[in-house]
Amino acid sequence: MIVKICEKRQSILDAGGHCLVMGGPGSGKTTLALLKALARIDAGLRPSQEVLFLSFSRAAVARIRDAVRGQIRFDKAGALAVQTFHSFFWQILRSHGYLLGAPRQLSVILAHDEKAMCNGIERDHADWKAWEEQRLALFQEKGQVCFDLFAPLTAQLLRHAKRLRSRVSCRYPLILVDEAQDTSGDQWECVKLLAEKSQVICLADPNQMIYDFIPGVGPQRIVDIKGTLNPLEVDFASENNRSPSTEIAAFGRDILHGAVRGSPYKGVSRIRFRSKAEDRDRSIRRSIGILSNRISAETGVPPESMAVIAAYGHGVAVVSSALQTDPPISHQVLFDEAFALLSSRVAAFLMEPKVSAQRFADVAVLLELIGAAFRAKGNKGALEQYAKCEKYAKECRTRLIPNVKIARAADLLVQRATARALTGDPRQDWTTVKQEVRLADDAAFKQIAGSLDYLVAFGRGRLICENLSAMWMAHGAYVKAREALHSALTQEQILSAGEQLRGIHVMNMHKCKGKQFDGVVLYRQQHTSPFVWHGDVPPYPKSRKLLHVAITRAKSRVLILDEAMSRCPIIGPHVL
Repeated sequence: MIVKICEKRQSILDAGGHCLVMGGPGSGKTTLALLKALARIDAGLRPSQEVLFLSFSRAAVARIRDAVRGQIRFDKAGALAVQTFHSFFWQILRSHGYLLGAPRQLSVILAHDEKAMCNGIERDHADWKAWEEQRLALFQEKGQVCFDLFAPLTAQLLRHAKRLRSRVSCRYPLILVDEAQDTSGDQWECVKLLAEKSQVICLADPNQMIYDFIPGVGPQRIVDIKGTLNPLEVDFASENNRSPSTEIAAFGRDILHGAVRGSPYKGVSRIRFRSKAEDRDRSIRRSIGILSNRISAETGVPPESMAVIAAYGHGVAVVSSALQTDPPISHQVLFDEAFALLSSRVAAFLMEPKVSAQRFADVAVLLELIGAAFRAKGNKGALEQYAKCEKYAKECRTRLIPNVKIARAADLLVQRATARALTGDPRQDWTTVKQEVRLADDAAFKQIAGSLDYLVAFGRGRLICENLSAMWMAHGAYVKAREALHSALTQEQILSAGEQLRGIHVMNMHKCKGKQFDGVVLYRQQHTSPFVWHGDVPPYPKSRKLLHVAITRAKSRVLILDEAMSRCPIIGPHVL
């Protein structure tokens, strides 16, 4: 992105104190931040010093790193540390968590494992306080850290360990905070403490505050930034450098403010589909080709990246399933479902080598893994399934397979795993195992197999595939496939292993934030992906804000894939 250095931008580049940069999607906030980083690097850093760029998502980190290659020379790029909040906090905790009374060796409880451990309860549950106490005990007694504790524990460290705080600030004399409006109370506390000695540049857009359902996140944050940092403020308002030759940004703003006009918007179009499943799925697949062809015709080059965005998880599953029908359209799915990730552990276990002598123990392990996946759901039926699996697993350990469908199905899967040969190609072998699970004669296994579709044969998990391939090369078998899976997920979720957004991606509206694509398909279907969220009442402020974020991810074109027999009160009849 080429941005003209106007007087307002130059004031940020010249500033020696804290700054607050406001602006909408594509207004150039990130580009300006990178130019600020380069100016600080050029001014001279001491040995071991870096400029720190903090963002929320791994995809955003990948996008920023991609931008770095175009904005900062190779010999300077090493002085810019681009991290997620989680990876930054983990870096501090891993080295200094013992100061809070924990063991020196720490390990991470990934979010989906925590879901299983706490029976899937949420913050509003009566037992949540007890779980908070339990996970603090896990940290202090066993050195096991839940994701949600990264920020509060780091804030506690920085608040009480002044020497540590000074060392962190010394290492990072300039800190750039992306999406600052969405920082939680503990995240903001860490930034505020470091701001005592580090220069902090906050990038914010109040109209993209879509995580205010998280405790501590809300409109007060920008007030806090202004009151605490007393920053130099600049506002780029509705400047648009992401899709300047279109009216995509204007369409997004009009949706946000409920002021859509009666005429078409350049770069925005709509196609309708009938709600019958085969018509819907055919339209989903056609939308990819239509969007690609229109972008190619208008820009002269084929799109490098496209996204299909649904409102929430059910819609994501519908879209992904449609794209997998024969012939499959290669895509990656961005999701955050604990059940899907725990189900992947079932598949990994069935890829591990089996011997007949361990049959009963293996069936017990398989039942325990299934139980853990259902436990994470937290509802009554799922917890009953978890209890049954635990009971049957204990019986299996006495060398007796219970005469119930799920145990018999688990036994048959273990016997098949013992007898079959795998190929050494993790993608192919994963698909083989997934099909075996899908064909198992029990409804629980069919749910497990359905959730495995989220990983789309490792389309999402390059690291998983790499770890399994290395294991096969070393041993001729996936001897510790579950460990390979856990290692890859840990690296992906904590260590900023974000990949560049290329190809086709399927995600929900919350997951699309911080990303940008050449083109976007917005999937609207009344029951699986409505644009008006449950409980949102006219004029639908929550729904408008989410749709505004999704629309403005596009650089060249937005295509609304709209169910024909239902009406959306937000988008209106204006899109052709």
